Amino acid sequence: MTRHTLMPHQITDASFLAGRDVAGCFNGMGTGKTLTALEACRLAEAENVLIIGPPISLQMWQREAEDWLGSKAQILKTGSTKIDASVRVLVVSYQIAVNRKNELMEWAGPGSVMICDESHALKNTKAKRTVAILGRGGMINAFKHAWFLTGTPMTRWADDLIPFLFRAAPDQIKDLTGGLTIDRFRLRYCITVKKQWPGARFPVEIVVGSRNHAELGEVMATCSTRRILKDVWESMPSITFTRLAVQPKGTKDLLDALKAMTMTQVEAGLRSNDDHLSTIRRQLGVSMIPDAASFIADRVDAEQGAILVGAWHTEVIDGLMEALSSVKIDKRSLRVATLDGRTSQAKKSELEAAYNNGGLDVLIGQIGAMGVSLNLQQGGSSIVVVEEDWSPAVMDQFYARLHRMGQGLPVHVDTLYVDSKIAEAVHRISTAKRHAHAAVSDAHQEGLDQ
Repeated sequence: MTRHTLMPHQITDASFLAGRDVAGCFNGMGTGKTLTALEACRLAEAENVLIIGPPISLQMWQREAEDWLGSKAQILKTGSTKIDASVRVLVVSYQIAVNRKNELMEWAGPGSVMICDESHALKNTKAKRTVAILGRGGMINAFKHAWFLTGTPMTRWADDLIPFLFRAAPDQIKDLTGGLTIDRFRLRYCITVKKQWPGARFPVEIVVGSRNHAELGEVMATCSTRRILKDVWESMPSITFTRLAVQPKGTKDLLDALKAMTMTQVEAGLRSNDDHLSTIRRQLGVSMIPDAASFIADRVDAEQGAILVGAWHTEVIDGLMEALSSVKIDKRSLRVATLDGRTSQAKKSELEAAYNNGGLDVLIGQIGAMGVSLNLQQGGSSIVVVEEDWSPAVMDQFYARLHRMGQGLPVHVDTLYVDSKIAEAVHRISTAKRHAHAAVSDAHQEGLDQ
């Protein structure tokens, strides 16, 4: 088991979670919510742990849970996957959790913990998953502890907080509003208007704003943590990494073709630029576009700065550009641009200024074309890699567009990948090269010191 060193705020927040039956960890992206929640499980001496999250996060949670808790974690990938009786950590998507609600409630047992990652997915009081998890007969009733993790607990207005607060602070909400009902909550904390939809017989009341923010903030402070990178950056590493597996459709034939090859063959083929493997790698990159675009859009919604996206193939870059250009956040279209080998030097300078001055939400860069002479540290601190290069030097040069002098925040890198032999081979080649570079560097330093 490999242990990381927890940062002071993670230790404090883990203790906060462990001391409460229902609580939220609403710290910003890159502040270490995953390990905070897992450490809270250890402090609470959890017997069983159920982790619910979006599909893209499941393998990351499995790795981190096994590493931190020292116990095998099982991903339920389908509704029919049998639960291993010896497993004490289950990792599931929200859809699987809804479909297998009763089975998971029976599995929970005393002293169990439920962790809901990206819990803003539970903001709609009428949604199936919200009812299944937080409703009157929901899964939350079967667990000793239920902790909710997201950097954006309120994505629109105060009513987004209703499902969480009605479970985490029911007595306080009841005292402040005069009753534990949606109508009373909205009356005190929301601004509403009546709207007549075309074809509807009667107007409906919709929320268009929030009010009594300070009072609501005081309630939130009793049942959740809230930190952003600026609050904790002095104690954080200068750059952190997360690997997230996407699950695109239509890749079965590609993955089956790879299964017939050994890892040695795949690695050798990649090193020699084998045409067949290069084609598969490009096609896998294209298959990631829908999931990657959705993930990037979520990051834009959660971040306070622009997002730098790295890809390799122009087909992937163009596909991401098209997908993201159609996304709207708060009724505003995303401001997206691309920078690759086709971009003139004058245009590069223009894009650099726009990124740093708040004129872009997303810059999609071709990793090989962004290695030098681009200083983007003023525009943001978040990187999403859609296609990874196997050269650590090339990747480090790309990260250095943000991770450089003048960057006021820790940089966080999310690397997306399709779980395949190609992704594993690229990662293994990169790791081996990084170790070799480190060995040469250490020997060089020793020579200088003698």
